[in-house]
Amino acid sequence: MPDAFPLPILIRRSARAKHIRLVVKTGGAELVLPEGVSESQGMSFLDRHRGWTERKMQEIQERQQSILTPVTPDWWMGPEAVVPFQGREVPLVIRQNPRPGSARIRIERQANGPFEITLPGSTTTSPNEKIQSALFAWVKQWMRAEVHRLAHEFGEAHRLLPRDIRIKRMTSRWGSCGPRNDINLNWLLAFTPPSVLEYVVVHELCHIRHRNHSPEYWRLVSLLLPDWPEQRLWLKSHGGELMRRFA
Repeated sequence: MPDAFPLPILIRRSARAKHIRLVVKTGGAELVLPEGVSESQGMSFLDRHRGWTERKMQEIQERQQSILTPVTPDWWMGPEAVVPFQGREVPLVIRQNPRPGSARIRIERQANGPFEITLPGSTTTSPNEKIQSALFAWVKQWMRAEVHRLAHEFGEAHRLLPRDIRIKRMTSRWGSCGPRNDINLNWLLAFTPPSVLEYVVVHELCHIRHRNHSPEYWRLVSLLLPDWPEQRLWLKSHGGELMRRFA
């Protein structure tokens, strides 16, 4: 039995499986072996995908340990203000520009550092609106590059190619795929764990081929992302709170 993983590995044989399959979910990972495939071949497959497996397991552990911070209308204030960027609470440092004539809001973030927001010296707009506008502008730029990378990673081999990708403020949906293969994504996906963003991107890419939620559609989703039910469950469990937090 493989060891040294954050969660246990279960090896299961399946007469229906045609290829070795690795599924990471709550409680551990499952290595599915088709008939005729030896356990040593399965272990070699697992070893080749060890980095991916460990990353997915770590994400699951972090999701189980993290709960979105309860917020009030003045959530942006105080030394403990945070933003759940990529599913992890990142400190939010708010500064006031001492120059009274300054009008531009600035937001910066170094690798693994806090979000640093400098508010104008004087403004008639509420700080909450200013901060959300700054976050949206920053996230939109970051997320567009990240989604293009994911679309290439998951869609290129299956020719699931969006015509355009747009990052938008959406109040009730996480994503959509238009009739001309334009994909729209909710900016709040930047605040979910990376695997959840992957799932929504894959979900919409698969609608390029199947404009419904038929069994064929879900088979394609499972082919690209076998552990998609875990990510969908995260959205069902935490998505509503995330939307309320940034309403």
